[in-house]
Amino acid sequence: MANKILIIEDDWDFQAMISAFLCEQGFDVESADNGKIGIKKALCSRPDLILMDYSLGDMNGNDAAFWLDHMKGTRTIPVILLSAMGGDPEVAEEFKKFPVCRGVLSKTLPLAEILDTIKAVIAKGAIPYHK
Repeated sequence: MANKILIIEDDWDFQAMISAFLCEQGFDVESADNGKIGIKKALCSRPDLILMDYSLGDMNGNDAAFWLDHMKGTRTIPVILLSAMGGDPEVAEEFKKFPVCRGVLSKTLPLAEILDTIKAVIAKGAIPYHK
């Protein structure tokens, strides 16, 4: 069975590009256009990984990470921040404070590097339960 990735991204062009790339790599991909929809989809579909932008339209990545980290149904799902803001050290450090965070990447990285990080995080499995 293919690993399931939820992409939370408000830029439809980037969402379509990264979704198509990950599908070609054999992943089962689901997408959400903003943070609220993404959190709801995470609760319903229980993906193996969430790939999330920082700017989500209705909230920022830290707000979404807070909710994902504090909800019983999502707190064990690893999250990678994939954002143009990923290269900003302040954004990266703030996001890394959430236990669900398993990586911060810039959208400008080659797709092969993004894929390597995704595979490494999925290989580690779910995050141990935390309060």
